[in-house]
Amino acid sequence: MVDKTFYKNAGPFTLSKISEFLNSKYSGNKEKIISDIAPVDDADQNEICFVSDKYKDFYNISDAGAFIIKDSKQLTNEKNIIFSNNPHFDMAKVAALFYPEADYPKFSFDTIDCIKGLSKSIRLSSNVFIHKTASIGDNCEIGCNSIIGPGVKIGENCLIGDNVSIYFSIVGENVKIYQGVKIGSEGFGFIMNENTFKKIPQLGRVIIGNNVEIGANSTIDRGSIGDTEINDYCMIDNIVHLGHNVKLGQKCVIAAMTGISGSTTIGNNVMIGGQVGISGHLKIGNNVKIAAKTGIMKNIDDNEVIAGYPSEKIFDWHRNTIILKNLRQNDKKK
Repeated sequence: MVDKTFYKNAGPFTLSKISEFLNSKYSGNKEKIISDIAPVDDADQNEICFVSDKYKDFYNISDAGAFIIKDSKQLTNEKNIIFSNNPHFDMAKVAALFYPEADYPKFSFDTIDCIKGLSKSIRLSSNVFIHKTASIGDNCEIGCNSIIGPGVKIGENCLIGDNVSIYFSIVGENVKIYQGVKIGSEGFGFIMNENTFKKIPQLGRVIIGNNVEIGANSTIDRGSIGDTEINDYCMIDNIVHLGHNVKLGQKCVIAAMTGISGSTTIGNNVMIGGQVGISGHLKIGNNVKIAAKTGIMKNIDDNEVIAGYPSEKIFDWHRNTIILKNLRQNDKKK
């Protein structure tokens, strides 16, 4: 569910109103009230979602109040449906209908928007801006030129370095965020439709647990629908990028210059080397170790040790490297 602390909902709308907005046909109860949007696997009777081929198996088990669907020939018509040539594109338009201020966030504030009356235990450097709707726990320290945006919550005993910006986020206790980190930034979401594209409104948050460290100049995108999550005791090195809706389990370690694409879920106790690239919508199991410069394009089971591009088990990667080396040496002898 979209957090109303951060995003103002312009709904509710009827099924027929949404259909009219999309200039699409519908099937079902035209007076059905839809109050919000949600992913298909998490939607309730008051919410609308879209169904693509990737998620069509969720259709019959979803509790959503309405669906945006391209092809319903193999689906029952007992539910409220809006027919669309491009469900993902139209879902982005519906998201903008419900949250018209979310297409592009606001970055300009007046001096009257700055918080007042903070605890004396909080130490602030020069030119720090904290929005009046944010909350900062006791014994926090914030460096020069850092910005804490509207509605953000920071737990106790946090260290926030210089030139940090935090928006649309909830941060736990004892978290250390080093210089230049950007948390809650825009997820990279665009949908093409013929000769045009639609930016997908980013309506999620970043949720950071306790005792997390985030290295300098790293960026963490907020979720599109749903949240980006970093659980307790994760250690993130410098210049790491986490895309929208990435989920890190507890005690993960990520070395510098790693990029993790959107909606990938990573288990507990995972160690990721430097310059690793992980594709989107993947599942990485618990206790996995990933060597530096590995390219991950498929799911990884628990307890695996992975290397190479494309990735494979590290022993297979070493064996293949030796085979290729021997083949080159044999060619030179000919």
